[in-house]
Amino acid sequence: MRKMLSAAAALGVCFTLPTAAMAGAGMSNEQILKELEYLRNKAQAQQERIDALEAMVDKKVSAKVEEEVKKTGGSKVVLANEFIDQLKLKGDLRVRYDIRDRDYKEGQGSDISRDRWRSRFRVGGVWENKAENWQVGAGLATGDDTPTNANDTWSEAKPFETGDIRLDYAYAKHRWNDLTFTLGQAENPFKSSWVLWGSNVRQVGLTGQYGQKEGIFATLGGYGAKLVNEDNTATLVAGQAGYNGKVGEAKYTLAAGYHTYSKSLINEGNSTFYLDKVDKDKYELNIGDLYGDVSFPVGDVKLSLYGQIWQNFGADGNIGQSQAGSSFPKKPEDADLGWVFGADAKYGAFKLGYAYSVVEADSLFGYLSDSDFGDGLSRTNNKGHRVQLGYDLSKNWGTSFSWFGFERDEDYASAKEDQVDIYQFDVSYKF
Repeated sequence: MRKMLSAAAALGVCFTLPTAAMAGAGMSNEQILKELEYLRNKAQAQQERIDALEAMVDKKVSAKVEEEVKKTGGSKVVLANEFIDQLKLKGDLRVRYDIRDRDYKEGQGSDISRDRWRSRFRVGGVWENKAENWQVGAGLATGDDTPTNANDTWSEAKPFETGDIRLDYAYAKHRWNDLTFTLGQAENPFKSSWVLWGSNVRQVGLTGQYGQKEGIFATLGGYGAKLVNEDNTATLVAGQAGYNGKVGEAKYTLAAGYHTYSKSLINEGNSTFYLDKVDKDKYELNIGDLYGDVSFPVGDVKLSLYGQIWQNFGADGNIGQSQAGSSFPKKPEDADLGWVFGADAKYGAFKLGYAYSVVEADSLFGYLSDSDFGDGLSRTNNKGHRVQLGYDLSKNWGTSFSWFGFERDEDYASAKEDQVDIYQFDVSYKF
């Protein structure tokens, strides 16, 4: 717009100057000066008009962008390009100081403390085609190929080494009435606590969902979990049904889910996935869960309560055939239950959270569970606390502190570690 208006002004001046020049033939110096002053004033008036029109355009565009930003919570790039229905950018940067204290039983070794600095950077874009009800999203994140981790440890192997950044998600989503279909790799579509699925897990495959913000909802998905022996894809099939409701000022969610992995994942027996000790003929990962949460105001405090219980109905085998290893003293079917209960409170810029969880040795797929709870001990067969405290410095800046304190759910003689404490100090910026 600025270029078009400036070009129009320039053309106007160009057409006026020749006329003035011809009329000026034989004019006195005083007449010529008056004519030049007239043209100068005319050009200045045209420039003032251009500036006024530009201000009007900028004001209208800014108002429209601000309106859309408030509506979507997105970036101000949202309407910068009129050829895109909606482009919403979002991301975050988190810097973390992490301390892990691992205590050993008496006579089993010296206590070990580890501290490190870590960064997590994520950025992504979502493109909307409202006319055809399509959405395409793609994002990048730091970290390695571990599905539950997006942290990059500072100078982990070499002095001042650069970190890795990878594809975090890439998907296409189509909405048809109350149904949505998502193809590709996307954020976890199932209602869940922080324990059962790590927050960075991105299932890849096809997801179908039904429902609105209130009322009955259902989610069904089929995913490619692992390429086995380079010729067979082990699959994950997962489903969940529930209800989102409201009573007065309280909002709640109740959901029941079930997910199962194909036998080929078990048959591979990969030690990285903690499946190398299980009985390949008997052991399965068939996990059912019940989830619920409720949030309501208590004066100026917004309080949220949540809980989840799960069981691996496929856990089977003899003693020593467990995800927790050959030293675990129980049969898998005797250690197949897990649960978590937690509460979060928000008061102004302050946040406070507490949770307690028990993860029995064969109650879930440990490789995809939360990567902090059990770090330094075991991804399963643990129990303990999580405490979180946060403060929002501004709309975008925030600080937080987290403490995890856990021990083995089922202790045994050959286990050397006694307890693990993890302390995390975070500073984060969201955009």
